[in-house]
Amino acid sequence: MPSPRQIYCSPRCKSAAHRRAPADLAAHTCPVCDGIFTANPRLRQIYCSPECRRESERQRNRTRDEERARRLGEHPRALPPAPQPTPGTNDPLAPTAVRNCPHCDQPVTIVALLATQEAARPTITNRVTDIVPLRRLQ
Repeated sequence: MPSPRQIYCSPRCKSAAHRRAPADLAAHTCPVCDGIFTANPRLRQIYCSPECRRESERQRNRTRDEERARRLGEHPRALPPAPQPTPGTNDPLAPTAVRNCPHCDQPVTIVALLATQEAARPTITNRVTDIVPLRRLQ
């Protein structure tokens, strides 16, 4: 039984197709920027550049999110603005990024806790004498 992804009727036709001359480039129109570009017609190139491909993906995601919000009766949420670092401050608990939870699509603030040596090595007060903090040997 042939595979559902099979293109050629036999291995003989497949090897004959691979031996033939390469196709001439054809003109295509990018669906994002309406620019004209040339590409091999045997390839499935749709967009003129990686930037147009990413923009198309962003548009699809935005449409999907709006449709989901409409279907669930929610108002589309805008992501909170990313916090801008204040010049001159070096706060180790400052948010470094905001992402959406892959499960519930709620915003999640990411904090780089181990970004500084002070945050990576907290000081431990030794009130109990039998606990010895681990130290890195230099």
